[in-house]
This record gives sequence, C-alpha cells and structure tokens, in this order.
Amino acid sequence: MRTLPVVWLALAVAGAQPPAKPNTQEAAKLSEEIEQSVRWYDVLREEGAAPLTPVPVIRWRNVARGQEGEAMMVVWPHNGRPVAMASIYPWNGSMTHEFDSLSRDSKVIARDQGRVIWSPASAGVEFKEVPNAPRPAKSPAERLRQMKAIAAGFKATMTGWSGDNSDREELRLLPRPLYRYDLAEAKAPEPPLTDGGLFAYVQGTDPEVVLVLEAVGTPDRADWQYARVRATSGGLEVKLGDRVVWTARKQPPNRVPTLPHFSMRRPLGK
Repeated sequence: MRTLPVVWLALAVAGAQPPAKPNTQEAAKLSEEIEQSVRWYDVLREEGAAPLTPVPVIRWRNVARGQEGEAMMVVWPHNGRPVAMASIYPWNGSMTHEFDSLSRDSKVIARDQGRVIWSPASAGVEFKEVPNAPRPAKSPAERLRQMKAIAAGFKATMTGWSGDNSDREELRLLPRPLYRYDLAEAKAPEPPLTDGGLFAYVQGTDPEVVLVLEAVGTPDRADWQYARVRATSGGLEVKLGDRVVWTARKQPPNRVPTLPHFSMRRPLGK
C-alpha cells in the first residue's frame, strides 16, 4: 500500500483535503534562497569575536498557515553550546529571519555587512532547576533518555494571536532533540556543563517553543536545569504537570534590536 506523506496523512486524519502540489521550480528557488540567506548575517558570541558557524537543525513547511516554500531553523553554537537560533522562512514576499538569544548573558550580537543589527540588552534564557529530576547519568546515552523523559513532562500550548484564544492549539513534542550539545572540545564553559540539548514543541513540524535542557556541573556533581524560548510571535503557555511554569505574550515587539526576540526581513529575490 502506498504510504502518504506525513503532512498529507495528518490532513487526511483531520478530514481536510491535501494541499495542491507546489510549483516544483518555485519551491526549488525558495529552498535555494533560504540556503543562501543563512549567511546574510554574522552572529558573534561577543563584540570583536569571530563569526560563529550556523548549524541547520530542522526543516519544515507549515501548511496550516499557508506558508509557501520550505523553512528552516539554524543554531549558532559557541564552545559546544548554542547561543542563538533563528527561524528562516518566506512570508508575504519577504524572507524572514526570526532570531532568538539562547545566551545566559547579554553578549551575543548579529551583524549585517559589518553593521550591528541585533544586540540584546539582557540574557536570552532564564534557567530553573528541573523539579524532582534525577542526577545526570554517567553515560551520554542514559543522559539522552533522561532529557527525553524530562521534555515529555512539559506540555506546551500555542495560545495564538486572537484575543479570544480561538486559535489555541496543543503542541506536539518532537521525539528527538533538535540539537545535542557537542562539549567534547569545549574550553572551560561557563557555567560548567556535562550535557545539553534543545527540544521542540511543534505545530505540524514547525517549532513554536524550544526547551533548553542543560546538565550543569561536573560529571561527579551536576543538576538538570531548563529554560524556554519562543520561536513564534503567537502567545504560548507551558505547563509542568498541572502548573503553568512559563508564558509568552501574543504579538511581542519583534523589531527592537535590544530584545532577545528579533526579526529581520528582506524582499525575496534581493
């Protein structure tokens, strides 16, 4: 029996009709422009540092929002730990780069042809201890299982853009991390880290909330900490059990270069 693509299968279950097939040439052109746009901006750990290398972590196409063409998310790691991420997608004739700081301090910046366009005045993430979490395990494989279990304990909801919450939607946790920290050659990370990963809660396959999980401390003595990062301009709510542990407002300012969440747009084809 022929297997339906994942997006079509999801629509069929919901009783909707599969979308019309996109123009192949136009889709290829958009994908190429997204690939090129990853290098439009240089992200630096701090002023005067060398630009970081972007790492693509997921690609998606949000059919529910009528998005044309493919989209992607990239992260910029420093010393094995991601300090910034961006969702890159075409929208209303523009290519959008939606930046978010993952930095524990306010040093991360982005440049466009040498000009600073984004320099958050505050840390991008605020970490908390994971309640009742086990000590980070000794082996990487076991720590990954622990991170997956911790991520599954959180429930994320898109509260949307409308004032009456009529577009409220429960989000789905992707089963594998978007990014696993590469700390093998990290040089004196601050704070000291044993492991870490980014987990996504998605609409379809489009990340809306990212969970940052870190094992903070030495291999002999570490604790799991978590932080949440928005990856959308819609409202968000995250629960741990029955308790709301994090919310994000609808339609936040997204063109203020001193805020941790910031968007840049350029006309397509430019």
